[in-house]
Amino acid sequence: MRRATKLIDTRQQKSLAPRARRPNSDDGIDFVRCRICGDHLRVISGRHLSKHDTDRESYVEEYSLSPDELIAKDSRRLHSSRRDYRPYSKRDWIAAVKKVYKRDKQVFAGFLQEKHQQLYHQGIWLFGDWDKALRAAGFDPEQMRLRSFWNGEKVILGIRALRKQNLPLYPNYVMKNHQNLFSGALRQYGSWDKALRAAGITLISRRTRLGLLRDLRDAVESGSDISQALRSELEYYFGSLGNAKIALKTDARLLSGWSQRKIITVLAQMHRSKEKLNYGTGRRQFPALVSAAEAYFGSWGKALHAAGIDPNLYFVHHTWRKQKAA
Repeated sequence: MRRATKLIDTRQQKSLAPRARRPNSDDGIDFVRCRICGDHLRVISGRHLSKHDTDRESYVEEYSLSPDELIAKDSRRLHSSRRDYRPYSKRDWIAAVKKVYKRDKQVFAGFLQEKHQQLYHQGIWLFGDWDKALRAAGFDPEQMRLRSFWNGEKVILGIRALRKQNLPLYPNYVMKNHQNLFSGALRQYGSWDKALRAAGITLISRRTRLGLLRDLRDAVESGSDISQALRSELEYYFGSLGNAKIALKTDARLLSGWSQRKIITVLAQMHRSKEKLNYGTGRRQFPALVSAAEAYFGSWGKALHAAGIDPNLYFVHHTWRKQKAA
């Protein structure tokens, strides 16, 4: 029993004894010595210093040390062997992080940890923590925690840039392709429409893309001028009149659907083939054509008249008369 007690006491004494230096090890090369407790460490980290109720900045200032004196040279060599390693002074680091911000418009921690890992870690190493590093470089840590900070002026410039590039401005497009701009607009103005008005865009279309394309197609086929109101609505949905004309040629709904020209062509062919074109027969045998004719011309009689066919040939119970222009 006494022998076991002695063995336990011996182990406790060994565990409490200061760490012995390795043979042929040198202070500052294989290890660095903590000036407070005398421990030999590869790195005097913030976690170690927290045991002494201090931090790296206070420790460095109190003992007049440089950041390099908190890490053993062997450990520094290990870090410097990495491909992306760059030795920075505080001034060089600030210049480097400002260069990243100018190029990428962001210096939030997650982005740097992924794209510029060495820059992120060295910033913490030089300044003690990331918030202090950002402040030293002139950034607000609270704003930099956001992936992108949008104030009212930046939102307006973003919207005007979309218009200048002939890109659509309707909400679904912007929300899908420019999510940060859309979110910033909602935060600053409360709604996308209000943000557009703040940017000087007052005509906001309430019609559907398909309806606007049909109006454009009718204008092109009839050779009439495109009104300024229609042009503005097309720019809102398609970015420019040119983009809308491209969509006119590629939209599957229009290519497979009805148009005024197509209705007139079909009616003329049926008239030449001696087919019955009275309204009741049309409703039973070709209802899609009748519905399209009513949608595009207002009535079946007007569609027949537009195709050069006398509607009275097919009107049994009453006489069709062309309405006089008001």
